[in-house]
Amino acid sequence: MDSDSKNFKKQKKMKKSKKVVDTVNILLYYIAMSFDEEFAAYKEWLNQREKSKLTIRKNVRDIVKFRVFYGKSLEMITKQDILRYKDHLIKKYKPASVNSYLISVNNFLKFTNQDSLRVKTVKIQRRNSLDNVLTEEEYSALLECAKDWKNKRLYYLIRTLASSGIRVGELQYITTNILETGKTQGRGKTKVREIIIPRNLCNELRDYCEEWHITGIIFHGKQADALIDKARIWRELKQLARTAGVPEEKVHAHNFRHFFAKRFLSKHHDIVDLADILGHNSIETTRIYTRTSSQEKQTRIDELNL
Repeated sequence: MDSDSKNFKKQKKMKKSKKVVDTVNILLYYIAMSFDEEFAAYKEWLNQREKSKLTIRKNVRDIVKFRVFYGKSLEMITKQDILRYKDHLIKKYKPASVNSYLISVNNFLKFTNQDSLRVKTVKIQRRNSLDNVLTEEEYSALLECAKDWKNKRLYYLIRTLASSGIRVGELQYITTNILETGKTQGRGKTKVREIIIPRNLCNELRDYCEEWHITGIIFHGKQADALIDKARIWRELKQLARTAGVPEEKVHAHNFRHFFAKRFLSKHHDIVDLADILGHNSIETTRIYTRTSSQEKQTRIDELNL
């Protein structure tokens, strides 16, 4: 084995080792902080502001990472520490992820009455293109592959996401009780929105549930009253993408929501209706789906033949 190969393997091993150490440190901090009165009070503070369980969990996780990074007691933290952490995030993550972490940190600083330590988020240029949305051919290839696998649950899970525009967490509201009407409500902490499933899919789901003796949550996990684990959905979709020959970065649960939105808009040209269906508070959020991909822009420019 040549020296380059040895060095590569050594670096890979060191990175893996560092990742394990980081994970252990975070777990230890998480355990320690579960007994931290201030931290418990912070979680209650978020709860009082009607944040969802997922949002609270994310804030907790982000602050654990933050405290692992600076490794000081709260009383000793300075603005310089926060800025150093911001620089660390910028080097490691994309701007949207950086801002997500900084917002969590700023929330925690607000809770601890340390507003003077809060930092600005990173400015993100408005996206001019909507890339990595599945094509109809890629969507069909995924469904055909799921059929070949005889994985009916994954097949119907994909169709449910892609034909309704729901988020993966909202699959918990797709139960056998709603198949008669095809309508239900998705409930967050601060809002309720209507979810509509196509009639033809409801009929197929009814047959699927009868065949597999499913009652209650259709896409349940080991326990019939709980949604299938999101990590398992992610793994199965990635494996499906590889087998179907579809780029893996395009195949994740939330991208079926984008696929639905683009298809709906191209057929009905009604952005107001789409905003209602997706549960967006502002139509400005929905406008992203009016944008074309970089490839579509390239094609249009080429067609000018100038």
